[in-house]
Amino acid sequence: MLLLLLACETPLGEAPPLPIDWVNPFIATGGPGFRVGSATPAAAAPYGLVKLGPDTSNGGDGLGAFHCSGYWYPDDHIEGFSHTHMHGVGVPALGNILFMPGDGIPETARGPDDWRQPFSHDDESASVGRYDVVLADGTEVTLAATERVGVHRYRFPESIADPTLAIDLGYAAYGQNLGAAIEVNVEAGEVTGVMTNDDSFGGSFPIWFVAVFDTGIDSATTWSEGEPLEGAVEGSTGSEVGAVLHLPAGEARVRVGLSLLGADEARANLAAERPTDLPIESTVAETRAAWSERFEGWTIEGADDDEAAIFWTALYHLQLMPTHYGDADGRYMGFDGQVHQAEGWDYSSDLSLWDTYRTAHPAYDLFYPADAASFAQSLLVMRQQGGAFPRWPVARTEGGSMLGAPADIALADAILKGVEGWDADVAWPLLVAQAHGEGEIPYNARPAVAEVETLGFIPADVVGASVAWQLELSWADAALSQAAQWMDDPDSAAFFAWRARKYKNLYDPALGWFHARYSDGSFASEINTIAWLDEYTEGNAWQYLWLAPWDSAGLAELLGGEETARARLTEFFVNARAEGPLIGPPSYYWHGNEPDIHAAWLFALWGDGASTREWVEWVRKTHYHNDPDGLAGNDDAGTLSAWYLFASAGFYPIAGTRIYVLNEPAFDHVRVPVPGGHFDVWREGEGELAEVELNGIPWTKPTFDHGELKAGGTMVFSYL
Repeated sequence: MLLLLLACETPLGEAPPLPIDWVNPFIATGGPGFRVGSATPAAAAPYGLVKLGPDTSNGGDGLGAFHCSGYWYPDDHIEGFSHTHMHGVGVPALGNILFMPGDGIPETARGPDDWRQPFSHDDESASVGRYDVVLADGTEVTLAATERVGVHRYRFPESIADPTLAIDLGYAAYGQNLGAAIEVNVEAGEVTGVMTNDDSFGGSFPIWFVAVFDTGIDSATTWSEGEPLEGAVEGSTGSEVGAVLHLPAGEARVRVGLSLLGADEARANLAAERPTDLPIESTVAETRAAWSERFEGWTIEGADDDEAAIFWTALYHLQLMPTHYGDADGRYMGFDGQVHQAEGWDYSSDLSLWDTYRTAHPAYDLFYPADAASFAQSLLVMRQQGGAFPRWPVARTEGGSMLGAPADIALADAILKGVEGWDADVAWPLLVAQAHGEGEIPYNARPAVAEVETLGFIPADVVGASVAWQLELSWADAALSQAAQWMDDPDSAAFFAWRARKYKNLYDPALGWFHARYSDGSFASEINTIAWLDEYTEGNAWQYLWLAPWDSAGLAELLGGEETARARLTEFFVNARAEGPLIGPPSYYWHGNEPDIHAAWLFALWGDGASTREWVEWVRKTHYHNDPDGLAGNDDAGTLSAWYLFASAGFYPIAGTRIYVLNEPAFDHVRVPVPGGHFDVWREGEGELAEVELNGIPWTKPTFDHGELKAGGTMVFSYL
């Protein structure tokens, strides 16, 4: 394993820290307003179904937008510890199967109001594979996780007269439980149950669990629909369902297996991953080993302590999602409600595609191609089993969030970069058909296909968010056009290239912005360039002005030439720096959201590498910190984290192409894994940049091709 080398010195006789030792799971767990990061400090394996961690509140209060992952650092109370969470998303979701220990939790308890406890961050810690906290009543909680199993240890102090544990199946981060059942086998020390999650994404799915109490259960009571079942421990069903367990004094140890297929499958996952009562430290060690393997091939030198923590945490956050929803034997529940078998790949969902196609999927394609193949195959089977490529799949359903055709871009990126191990030949005609609007498309159909091909744009009087839709779909068409060349489909290559450039027809030369245009060809007569108008989505005219990086030359021409384009882009960033970080949405560059996160790299494409260096560095220093407020907004399933990894390495992908934009690396040495081995980026000397060499060849272009990176090699920046 490659070790992290830092500018700081390691004391004599001590081993240098491993990369995973620098991970700070509390980065981006806080943040005010629109700068909330929505990270979770939960214990988790890479891409694990189980993300076991705390759900918090401010004494029962708190906005849902601050609790998308269940946890918000400024809170001072813990509602309980649930087994499923998302990372860095913008809407509250999951938070299923809540456990909470306490002293004498009454049998009339029905929810967090009856058992939440204060806590202090002074008594809380999190590291890769482990979460610890001491509750106000003195109970010491330690949590660990494998991919499908959560492991709990509760150490009750002598002051607790009646150690109890509440299990709440009606709890969720948002939404409701559509039906649950619970059964307690006191003699066997087991609890089994199921709840049906229905949250803000609009999909519903059942989750089964089997919990084994290795230290036993003394007695139990269950409840249903708010009413206790006197002495009953089985057959408790309804939407508000749970149990209060009385446990032996001292220490309680619990193993919990999860599955979306059934109770027997949850038990099988438990047997496959944590079959016996082992010290919780062994689970932590096993999961840490799995994470350490994910960090192999990466090296940074010349980073200070905070930069190291940010970098390695970004790599960690990149691999918390998507989620592996298949069982240990490879079976999974498809979009058709049927059980299917994955052979040689992992069925994965929770794909925040509108965000992740821009940076995270190019990162998987380059750094983790086997994972990229699983994600691509998962999108394909969702199409085969559900009828369409999704836009924001959650578990076994399409969430329907956001817009565009991001799966097209993510899959085109995988095709263009030679990701193997998935059925690209099967996917290709299905991608083409959906992009043409052919057949019955049950979800994520492109709007106004006929209008785009006849009028040349998406009209605002036909489709809401018309500018956002047009720019996103043009990017998708451009990606399909390039992929078509690799799939030996020249007709599709030509057609999608033609349709991609229709985005230009929404640029109003009189006002100088992309904005609403109507079916009669007229543009809206006025525009407020910093307002969230109906024609955009989560952004304004300034932020959507740059949403064609795949056609940087055409965009510059549209704006009046490269000199004019650079001047407007400079104004954009200068205004952003003057505006400073805001609690609300920024008026100019908004790193906490996706449409403009590539903007700083456009300078290099327009002949001004120095400005790319200046503004990429400004973004790194301004919007990334080693603390709970450490991101500019939602990480969006690793999207901002992937941006930081690329910016540190000195190159940035234009999604849906083979192109990387060049920039100076952040550190003295960055090594990244690539399919051909590893790629090293070095800084040599001090002062002004004098020369760049790629594999020993002087390099003066602002970009390079995936082929020059995929095989491995060296990029050297020499300074004088």
